[in-house]
Amino acid sequence: MKFKIDTDTWFIFCLIFFGILSIFIFLYVYIPYSTRKRNTKRRNNRISRKLENFERVEKKYIQHKIIDLESKNEQLKVTLKEDITKIINSKQDADFEAFFSNFEKLYPDFKTSIYQIAPNLTSNELKLSAFLRLNLSSKEISNLLNITPESVNKARYRLRKKLYLSANEDLSTFILKI
Repeated sequence: MKFKIDTDTWFIFCLIFFGILSIFIFLYVYIPYSTRKRNTKRRNNRISRKLENFERVEKKYIQHKIIDLESKNEQLKVTLKEDITKIINSKQDADFEAFFSNFEKLYPDFKTSIYQIAPNLTSNELKLSAFLRLNLSSKEISNLLNITPESVNKARYRLRKKLYLSANEDLSTFILKI
C-alpha cells in the first residue's frame, strides 16, 4: 500500500507538529519561570513579615526602655528634690555631695560638657550652673547656698563671662541646652 500525501495534508501535519512543539517549548520555559516568580514572591513576603516583626519587637523594646528610663529619671528627680529640701533644712556639705551624685546620674554629660566650654570653672560656679540646669530661680539658689540674691546675680555675671556669652544670650537657656 502506498500512501500518498498531498501537499495540503502535509502542510497541515507540519503546522500541527510545529504548533504542538511550540506549546511544549512554551510550557518548558513558562513553568519554571512562573515557579521562580511564585517562590520569589513568597520569599519577599516572608522577608517583609520578618522585617515587620523585627520592627514591632524593636519598637516594643525601645518603648520599654524609654518607660524604664523615664521612671529612673522621675526617681532621680524626686531624689534631687529631697536632697534640695535636706540642703535647705540642714545646710550641710554632705547633703551637697549626695545632691551632686544624684545630679550626675540625672545629667551624666553635664559636667564634662561645661568643662569643655569653660575648663577653669570653680566648684561654686559648677554648683551654680547645676542649680541653673535644674531651672531654679536666683532666690531659690540664694536660699540653698545661704547667700544673698545679689551675690547670686554677681556669680551669674561671672559665670556668664567665663562661658563667653554675649549680652543677648540668656545664661539659663544656654545652660539648659548643654
